[in-house]
Amino acid sequence: MKEFEKKENLQYAQRIGLVQNHFLRNLSLLYRPHNFLRDNEEAMATYMKEVCEAINSRISADVPNSESYKDILRQIWRTVTSKHKSSFYFNLADIISATVKANRNWEAKSGTKRTAKAFSGSFEAEQQAREGEQKKPETVEGWLAKLEETDRMIASGELNRGMGTLLRRIPCAALSRLGYEGDTSLEGVGETPKEHLPNDKGEINMELIKAGHTAPKFDPFDLAHDDPLPENLKAPLPDFNQI
Repeated sequence: MKEFEKKENLQYAQRIGLVQNHFLRNLSLLYRPHNFLRDNEEAMATYMKEVCEAINSRISADVPNSESYKDILRQIWRTVTSKHKSSFYFNLADIISATVKANRNWEAKSGTKRTAKAFSGSFEAEQQAREGEQKKPETVEGWLAKLEETDRMIASGELNRGMGTLLRRIPCAALSRLGYEGDTSLEGVGETPKEHLPNDKGEINMELIKAGHTAPKFDPFDLAHDDPLPENLKAPLPDFNQI
């Protein structure tokens, strides 16, 4: 298919964004974190970062575009979920195993025999292999920029609020490690409604999720929804004296 042949030259940030939106988002919606992750912001941020790196570092640098990359992510998701018996987040070993298998299948299908080098190692190795790529932000200013970009995406709707709030934990945890004492709260967004949070057992309200995928229904005979026409669009009443 043509969408799988188009060349986009995906950058590191774009690939990580695809993992966040098409793998981590599903994970956060359908599964629940272990207690030690839920109660520890830094641990949650580290887990999410490691999932992104585990997947991205093992997907070939020759993947031509976002559609092909998303197709590989779907294969990874299907492989992991087919074997995962728990309601909790996946372990990294299963994710890595599924990623290696999906990438091997893609290389066999696309005829790519050489092993990808740019994404075959750690974050630092990948950065050294790609010219012109920005370095990982290790300064307060760098992580603040990442935080600001995440907030912008939440405000614009590119990231939904739940996933965006989850992803903010990565730069927030890094800023905390660097000793930053400024305000990192998300302005303009109130606290999450109680019914949207997991209960004491860690279970999420699936009715809310199902309701979000259900089209609203209206009674066509309900007069409460019968909006009258503006005066200038109403037909004039006939003058019975002229009949």
